[in-house]
Amino acid sequence: MSSNLTHEIPSPIGGVPFPIDFVPSTLFSILHALLIPIFVWRMAHPRTRTYLLIGMSIFTIERTVFYALRAYAAQHAGPRESKALNTYFQVTLAGGFITIGQDLMGLARAVLVNGTKGSDVLAREAKVNKDNKPDNGSDASYLATLDLEDYPRARKVIRLTMLGVTALFWVTITIGIVASVQYSRVLKNKADGDTVRGLWNASAAIALALFTGLAHGAVWACYSIPRIRRSATMWIVLIATLVSAVPIYRLYVLRFSTTSLLSEGPGSLNSTQSKTTFYIFHSTPEFLSAAILGLLDVRSVFNTGLWGDRRTRDPERRA
Repeated sequence: MSSNLTHEIPSPIGGVPFPIDFVPSTLFSILHALLIPIFVWRMAHPRTRTYLLIGMSIFTIERTVFYALRAYAAQHAGPRESKALNTYFQVTLAGGFITIGQDLMGLARAVLVNGTKGSDVLAREAKVNKDNKPDNGSDASYLATLDLEDYPRARKVIRLTMLGVTALFWVTITIGIVASVQYSRVLKNKADGDTVRGLWNASAAIALALFTGLAHGAVWACYSIPRIRRSATMWIVLIATLVSAVPIYRLYVLRFSTTSLLSEGPGSLNSTQSKTTFYIFHSTPEFLSAAILGLLDVRSVFNTGLWGDRRTRDPERRA
């Protein structure tokens, strides 16, 4: 792996771990590890439990392991030159930030849909749910005293749109992971390198469009849905903006190529400056997004209930 190739390949995102990576990788591993008990606590307590946090919980654990392995490879030549380990690094970097968007989409769907529900719909949900509460977890006896206007058409449009967004997120993460799995093949074939670069660019571009769409959708909801939780929409905008830095960074650095994964030359993404930008624009936004979702009482702020909005249609009226 240390020998020069006869053709150029896409420079690995984040570069190959060198001794300079040890401190920042160790730091990010510790920071993500500190979030794990917070997510465990959220999931353990009924008042804050919501299954919409499962993805972020797994992401936090995975990032703890990822940065620990990166720190280890920074100090040992064997792991540093491992094709399998470097392929894993590219796979998780290509897919991890998109999972944040998937969870954020679930929160956005819950906020937007709940803002359209009238008293009758909430009462019907309470009747069909085992805990005798609406999907948002509100007290049914309190809701009985309210007279909330229903917006069924807006709710249907939101649900259909979010189903499409969900499908696009899965397409995006699949493209990124498939491209990264093939990364070890670029060492032998220039054509594979062009394919990987193209798929990475496509994945990052679609992800950026989805994050931008979530932010714009939240802003639209503030002005179009009367009962929307505006504080929740602002959190959606903030997190979507933060995590958008990752695909923007990826789109910028994907133009670089190298003839050796261990090269420290221009465009290799192994220089001190390149490493610094990686930790600032890829690692930091991911961590901050995860930290916000962990430190917030997501169930309360986003009014998610236990499952968020998982229905395709409202419960039928009972005779």
